[in-house]
Amino acid sequence: MRPERAPAVRDLRWPWWLLGAGTLLAGAFARIWQLRSQMLIDDEWHAVRKLIEAGMEDIADHFGVADYSIPLTLYDRWLYEHNQLSEWAMHLPLLIAGLALLVIAPLLLRRTLELPVRVTWLGLLAVSPLLIYFSRTARPYALLALCGVLAFLALRNWVARGGRAPVWAGLYVLATCLAAWAHLLSLVFTLWPLACAALIAIAGCLDPRQREQAARVLRGSLLLGALIGGLLLIALAPPLINDWAALAGKAGANSVSGASLYRTLLMQFGITDALSLSVVLILLALGALRLWRSERFLVLSVLSAAIVGMGVIALTQPAWVQHPLVFARYATPILPWLLLLVASGLVDTVERLRKPWLTMPLVLIALIALLARGPLPTWFYWPNQFMGHALFQFDYDPAHNPYVSQLELGPISPFYTDLAKRPAGSVTLIETPARAHSNYMPDPWLQQIHHQNVKFALASPICGVGAWDEYPYTASGTRFKRMGRLEDILKGANWGADYLVLRMHPWTLPAGKAFPWPAPWPDMAACAVKVEAKLGAPIYRDESVVVFALRGAS
Repeated sequence: MRPERAPAVRDLRWPWWLLGAGTLLAGAFARIWQLRSQMLIDDEWHAVRKLIEAGMEDIADHFGVADYSIPLTLYDRWLYEHNQLSEWAMHLPLLIAGLALLVIAPLLLRRTLELPVRVTWLGLLAVSPLLIYFSRTARPYALLALCGVLAFLALRNWVARGGRAPVWAGLYVLATCLAAWAHLLSLVFTLWPLACAALIAIAGCLDPRQREQAARVLRGSLLLGALIGGLLLIALAPPLINDWAALAGKAGANSVSGASLYRTLLMQFGITDALSLSVVLILLALGALRLWRSERFLVLSVLSAAIVGMGVIALTQPAWVQHPLVFARYATPILPWLLLLVASGLVDTVERLRKPWLTMPLVLIALIALLARGPLPTWFYWPNQFMGHALFQFDYDPAHNPYVSQLELGPISPFYTDLAKRPAGSVTLIETPARAHSNYMPDPWLQQIHHQNVKFALASPICGVGAWDEYPYTASGTRFKRMGRLEDILKGANWGADYLVLRMHPWTLPAGKAFPWPAPWPDMAACAVKVEAKLGAPIYRDESVVVFALRGAS
């Protein structure tokens, strides 16, 4: 049954459709723009290193010391075996999941949510910095967000039909199992609505009027739990057995503090200050009260899952959970639903003005204000190939981001400042040695100076063989567009680049001994001699870089 709407609101549907189309396009743009040029950064490389050294069975039977998502790594290994492993191919499944969330979430609730609430929810999903980032990274979190929406909604529909909806039950099982296979901690959220359904059914069995339906829901809940347990036993028993010591070692490693929880909430809602968070939490509470009248089970399961799920994660004290981004990533399955409550509260607030013609413009203003007060304006400049770097993702408040506050970029080579005089994006550099790790790469800051495109090259074996490369140079199934081999350049390849830049010294953040490079730096003076013997004299040289022209660039 559709919820009641005031006639004046019903007569003003077209502005909402217009806003919905605009936010959908904006959300798609934010997820797609420059994605093909993005570097794989930090944890995205866990899967690459694993798949190069292991086959399908080994990947399926382990979590790894450096965590990788089993289903995504199996997909990446399949690409590798077919010589198709590239940045775009790795990003594509998560991009699809992120785009699907924008369409599926409001669409599946079209019969129970008013159009203004659905469109406002779409707007919040579209401009959520976390959800945008997750859609642009080769990690499982965009998939967890989608599975979280599907799991909660599927179980809500199954409960609403008295446990007589096998299709919705099957979707719940599928979404829950897929999310758990991709990231084990998702279970603390996706299993909770099933626990809620079972508890409510137990209470209903005490009421003679509800006993028959409650008993059916309780039996169904136990059956669904057993089915999920059996499927997960098949998929996860081998990695749990093989890597139990590694998993146990990561528990109790770090703890959540009041300050880190506060900063996690800021990151979840894409804001940077206490006042904005207070407003958002008030809207969330108002939205929960509004939806409670028609969606009691959904509101109860969402709010309790948020509290229980985040509480369980905090109690297990997983490694690095003190960092806001890590905690926020673990809580991804519940994030879209929290944004729904905020959307409902926002619509409820503006509708109290009793001026239907003002509702949509005020919601639009609120979305723009939220976007302006968040980090997105600092991400989307041209070119920016490093949106996954901790400079942008560690904390949205620069004052609390050590990649801003502790930056010591050091002397800037005049080569980079001279490049800034050319049109942005008109030059492509290949830099080596280079590690795509936030603590070892100055490239986001350098790109803000020179405004040109960047690629990396594996320095081995030309500069010796060592851990200064992101993965072994002998890997044969990669088709990366942003990471190649110095050896191939000396054989005539240029990958569409203009200059080869040899980095003569390592760079780290924090600088120097506070955070040393993970391996001895190669002898770059000797390496430069080898490169010069193949490419000719460098066009530029100083203490920090030696630059060679490629394809006749000057």
